[in-house]
Amino acid sequence: MKIVSVIFFALALTGTWFLAHANKPVAESVHIGIQNDLKRIITEYVQKNLPESKNLRFTKFWTETLKNDKVKAYFLYSFEDTTEEGEPAEVEIDGSAILNKVDETAENSTWSFDELQILDTKVRFNEPIQINARAGELESQQPAQEEKKEDHKEQH
Repeated sequence: MKIVSVIFFALALTGTWFLAHANKPVAESVHIGIQNDLKRIITEYVQKNLPESKNLRFTKFWTETLKNDKVKAYFLYSFEDTTEEGEPAEVEIDGSAILNKVDETAENSTWSFDELQILDTKVRFNEPIQINARAGELESQQPAQEEKKEDHKEQH
């Protein structure tokens, strides 16, 4: 039994070594380049479209190889902005992007940014927003509407 355990352990160790040192379809340097370019694109987009925003930070950002010519990037970033009323708020955006390889040379790899999916957007108000409702308006209208329905039923 000990011999079987040793053989199994040796095979598992050898297998994981080969997996760790196998040629990867997309090199680590390409993943880093894609991440840096996407961060730059997102930063420029936020600065251009929301010039009042500040403190852009990427909480999470990673890429994974889907195929030899396809990479998916995941991101979670946030920034501070102001509401239409001028109140400060923090906006957090969670999403992903699909990139397809267009061209590759020994020095460079070109990828197309084909799909963007925003999974979730959250807005946290730094100061609570006051909401005022006219007390009693809805409550006083509702019984009147129910009385009209009952009158209508009695007529038929």
